Amino acid sequence: MKFYLVRHGQTEWNNTHRFQGWMDVELDSVGLIQAKMLSTYFKSVDLDFIYSSDLKRALYTAQTIQMVKAIPMRLSHGFREMNVGNWEGKTWDEIKETYGDELSVPEETLIGLRVSGGESLIEFQKRIIDTFIPLLEKQHEHVLIVTHGGVIRVLLCHILGYDLSQRDILKIDNGSITIIESDDQKQLKVIEQNIVSHLK
Repeated sequence: MKFYLVRHGQTEWNNTHRFQGWMDVELDSVGLIQAKMLSTYFKSVDLDFIYSSDLKRALYTAQTIQMVKAIPMRLSHGFREMNVGNWEGKTWDEIKETYGDELSVPEETLIGLRVSGGESLIEFQKRIIDTFIPLLEKQHEHVLIVTHGGVIRVLLCHILGYDLSQRDILKIDNGSITIIESDDQKQLKVIEQNIVSHLK
């Protein structure tokens, strides 16, 4: 079973480095082009089913691909980005200025800390794993999952055995494709990460 993990196209908040979380930000002009480029890439790729985050930036990306594939799609609340609570809409500098006390704890403590009314990284990763693992039982061979950068990173941490503190070393660009496979024993393997050649 092969999974294509796609990060949605760019939004204005991606471009200005603002935390989006569950805020329903739409694709910007670059993101719309990236979605079209993704549809061109997948036109010649075997796909049986699409799962998409229900947030607009992922959904529009998925719908653009679906237009050239004519295959079923299901929206999934479980594949949403991490809920960052009151951090939504803020840059990292603004977060440090407003919520500095929350960031003054060691990384291992921060991972288990709920972010200003949102999720902790541990809760976030558990949600993603609990959403993804049941897909291994589906009768599909080639599945497209259109989701968010944080989702792909914490899932890769799980597959590769990385600590969550290492998640940021996993580069996942807007509009990129990451391919993973599962064998007959449901063991997962990363085949390619952060493919962006179709965006050139």
